[in-house]
Amino acid sequence: MKPSVQPWLADPVKESFLILAPAFVPVAVVILFQDYFIQHQQVSAVWWVVLVLCIDVSHVYSTLFRLYWDRPTFSKYKNLLLIIPVASFGIGFLLHLYDAAIFWRILAYVAVFHFVRQQYGFMRLYSRKENNNIAVRILDGVSIYAATLYPLLYWHLHLTGSLSWFVSGDFISIPLQGWDTALKTIYVVIIIAYSAKELWQSYRRRAFNIPKNLIMAGTYLSWYVGIVMFEGDLIFTLLNVVAHGVPYMGLIWIYGEQKAQSTFSFSWRGVAIFSGVLFAFAYVEETIWDVLVWKDHVGVFPFLTSLAPLENPVLLSIVVPLLVLPQITHYVLDGFIWRFSKDSTARLSSR
Repeated sequence: MKPSVQPWLADPVKESFLILAPAFVPVAVVILFQDYFIQHQQVSAVWWVVLVLCIDVSHVYSTLFRLYWDRPTFSKYKNLLLIIPVASFGIGFLLHLYDAAIFWRILAYVAVFHFVRQQYGFMRLYSRKENNNIAVRILDGVSIYAATLYPLLYWHLHLTGSLSWFVSGDFISIPLQGWDTALKTIYVVIIIAYSAKELWQSYRRRAFNIPKNLIMAGTYLSWYVGIVMFEGDLIFTLLNVVAHGVPYMGLIWIYGEQKAQSTFSFSWRGVAIFSGVLFAFAYVEETIWDVLVWKDHVGVFPFLTSLAPLENPVLLSIVVPLLVLPQITHYVLDGFIWRFSKDSTARLSSR
C-alpha cells in the first residue's frame, strides 16, 4: 500500500509520534520495568508533576488554542462557547452544594465518557476514507467501544481502594462478579470478529489501514494493561494520561499547523511556546487547588502554605466548580474539536 493512500490527517511522522505511539510506549515501559511499578503503586510527587500537571491538566487548556483563540472558529461558535462555561458552572455549583460526593461522581463519569469518545473519534478520523457499509461501521464502533468499556466494567465489578478516577469512591460498585467470564468471552469474540473483518478487507482491497488499526490496537492494549492486567494507581495514571493527553495535544498542534502553515510550525520554539502556555495555565490552576482545597503537594506549590484550606460549604461550592470549569468545558466541547470537516476554516478535510 502506497504511503499516500494511508488516511493520515497531515503528517505521518508527527502523527506516529504524537497520536499513535503514546498508547504503546507507556505499556512497553511498564512491561520492561514491572518490578519498579509493582513496588511503587502510588503516584509520587515527581510522577504527579510529569503526568498530571504537564500532561493531564495541560491538555485541557489546549481547547483554548482550538476554539477560543482561533478567531474564525470563536466567531462561528461564539454563543455556544460562552454559554457552555456559564451553564456548566451553574450546574456544578448546585451539585456540589447539594452533595460533594455526587458532584465528583458525576464529573468522573463525564470524564470517562470523554476519554472513551476520544478513541472513537480517532478511529473515525482514520477510517474517514473507507467506503464501508453500515455493518462494517457498526462493527468498528462496537470494537473501539469494547476496548474501553470492558476494562471499565471490570473496574466496576472489582472495585478496590487502589484505583479511583478523581477521588476515592467516585465509581459505583456493580456486584455482578459472576459475569466476569461472560463479559470476557464477549470481549474476545469482538476482537476476533474485528480482526477477521480487517484481514478480509485488507485482502480484498490490497490495502491495510495502518493508523486506524494502530489506534484500535493501542486502545485495547493500554486500557487492558492499565486496568485489568495491573492494579495500581501509578500504572493506571501513566497509561491513561499519556494515551489520552498527548494525542489530544498532538491533534490540536497538527490542526494549528494546517491552519497557519506560514507562521505556525513544529519547531523547538513553537513547541516551547505551545507547551509553556499550557503548563503555565495548568500550574496556576493546580496552585489554587493546593492552596485552597487539597494541600497535598506543598513541595510543588510552596505558596501560602500556612493558609488553612476552605471549609465553608458555600465557598467550596463556588471555588471547586470554578476550578473544574476548564475540564468541564473541555469535556463538553470535545465533540466540536473532532469535527474538522465541519469547520470551513480547517484544511485537514482536504487531505
